[in-house]
Amino acid sequence: MMIEIDGSAGEGGGQILRTSLSLSAITGEDIKVFNIRAKRPNPGLRAQHLTAVKAMAEICNAKVEGARIGSKEIIFRPGNMRGGMFRFDVGTAGSITLVLQAILPPLLVAEKESVVKVIGGTDVKWAPQINYFSDVFLQILSMMGTQVSLRVMRRGYYPEGGGEVNIEIKPTKLSPLDISSRVGSPLFGGLAHTQNLPDHVAERMVRTAAECLGVSEENIKIDRRRGRSTGAGIVLWAKYPNTILGADSLGERGVPAEIVAKRCCLSLKEELNSDATVDIHMSDQLMVYGALSSRIIYTARELTNHAKTNAEVLKKFGIDVKIERKENLYLFRIGSGER
Repeated sequence: MMIEIDGSAGEGGGQILRTSLSLSAITGEDIKVFNIRAKRPNPGLRAQHLTAVKAMAEICNAKVEGARIGSKEIIFRPGNMRGGMFRFDVGTAGSITLVLQAILPPLLVAEKESVVKVIGGTDVKWAPQINYFSDVFLQILSMMGTQVSLRVMRRGYYPEGGGEVNIEIKPTKLSPLDISSRVGSPLFGGLAHTQNLPDHVAERMVRTAAECLGVSEENIKIDRRRGRSTGAGIVLWAKYPNTILGADSLGERGVPAEIVAKRCCLSLKEELNSDATVDIHMSDQLMVYGALSSRIIYTARELTNHAKTNAEVLKKFGIDVKIERKENLYLFRIGSGER
């Protein structure tokens, strides 16, 4: 029986599609996703969403209907999962990390190791920066036993794009993850990145972030590059023995480097002050991994619309999702504990 998913539900964006594709590939269930991105100004599939659909179809030999720009409905019939060498080009500055969000879960259960090259935007609005993905998100997954390595070959900012990322993924049976409370004290780290900008831009971001967090500037690395596109950003994290909290902030034309860094620092401090074990962006990104592990348990300071939406999609696939208020936090329990 085909699972039908309303793409206009909840926050009504591309995340419903990405989560649905991942779970379809993992479970082998046929899906129909309709009203795709119905709540966005330009509804239907855009370049990065179409890339995710085509990428997923390739890695699991799926039959797809409706895979074209502007399409508001697709039917996806997954086949056998395979690993191997893949190359996916968004063709615009569309987010590389959002494509990786979709393809990583199924590739973790593929028959063999995968090496994937994705071309597009590494650091763009409305998506995690690539160093949040590598230095925060993948670090959480490594606590479940994953072996994933990522290299940023070229950075790509809006509107030119041209970024390139190589990622190697070893198939893994994920271990349960229980981070219902933090352990120990945090070690702070971060990365300020610029391309085609004066050296002082990155230095000012580092100086401001270090002062804001009360740490040495040596804790925050700098990545300066020349390339096709121009941009800047910063990612900061607080690493505990059993978890990691992160935040990122993207540079904007006319916005001083100090403001960019300050925004990032204040976002991280909000997470630190809440006693949450994952940041609010991680809270929805981790949920799909409950389909690969017996159980994932963690807390977040807010129940975001993205998390609510993801919860409903997971339930469509029969995955147990429990989210409850626990004092000033939300406790997430994903998975039945029986896998």
